[in-house]
Amino acid sequence: MIVKTINRIISNPIFNSIKEKNKSKIFIYPNWNGIGLGFFLFLCFLVAVFYEINFSLLLSIILFFIFFISIFISHQNLNNLSIHFLDHYFIEADKNTKIEFQIKNHSKDKKLNIEVDYENKNAGSFNLIKKSIFYKINYLIKERGTLNLSRIVLKSVYPFGIIRTKKYFENNSKLIIYPKSIQPTQDFLIEFNINIKSNTNSEFDGIEEYKYGDSFSKIAWKKSSIKNKKFVKNFEEPKSNNKSILNLNNYSDIPFELLLSYSTFIILYYFQNNFELTFKHNNLVFNLNKSQSSLNNLLKYLANVKNK
Repeated sequence: MIVKTINRIISNPIFNSIKEKNKSKIFIYPNWNGIGLGFFLFLCFLVAVFYEINFSLLLSIILFFIFFISIFISHQNLNNLSIHFLDHYFIEADKNTKIEFQIKNHSKDKKLNIEVDYENKNAGSFNLIKKSIFYKINYLIKERGTLNLSRIVLKSVYPFGIIRTKKYFENNSKLIIYPKSIQPTQDFLIEFNINIKSNTNSEFDGIEEYKYGDSFSKIAWKKSSIKNKKFVKNFEEPKSNNKSILNLNNYSDIPFELLLSYSTFIILYYFQNNFELTFKHNNLVFNLNKSQSSLNNLLKYLANVKNK
């Protein structure tokens, strides 16, 4: 009975709204400049009280008004902001990557001089003039695996630089760090019909005379200069189909982490060139096709797989 009552309270919309408000609290406090100015305000007030100096009283009132305005504007500068994250971010290990999220302004007021903090480091600043922006932060992780994306903190010292405001944004996003892509050996490339030198999967098939519409990038300049006529290099697609099987169980002689890096290279190459690939490891089978989800499933597996 007690458990049911607690569950009803937790699922109540009012409770959820209170919980959301607590999550989006704005913290307001003076920085060192604000503390110094506050101390000076206190001295002015003491002088005005004990020595009855009108100028000190007037100055303390002005400074107090500046503090009040700073607190009000600083709060409004971070109020009604929200951040929208992706569920998963795919990151290549040991490579500088940018993580993108959307910052929305749900009010008509412009948001100025806002700083972004991530993992206790300043990641930059921005002005939110429009309703929303896409913001990117740099990320670098050495090892593969899955991590939680740390919370994002928005800070501001706007407008007079004496009051600091801070707002925390939690998220449930996951960082999928897949193995670093390393180009395999030439034997490996040949096995999977990958021609890196020409950056294409076509094979050289000789030289023929230039015809209208031929690409200038294929012109054989050396022969053209000798014959005083234009000739182009002819390429043809390999006769084998572009569907292969990558079975990690067949490469026990290659160190496992290196094999995963080779696999990442092949998988990304096949996906970028719209080739199909069947990936096997232990008793699991993945099919890579043109869909982004098929690539994501493979990269997620490579990020977390263990060598058994």
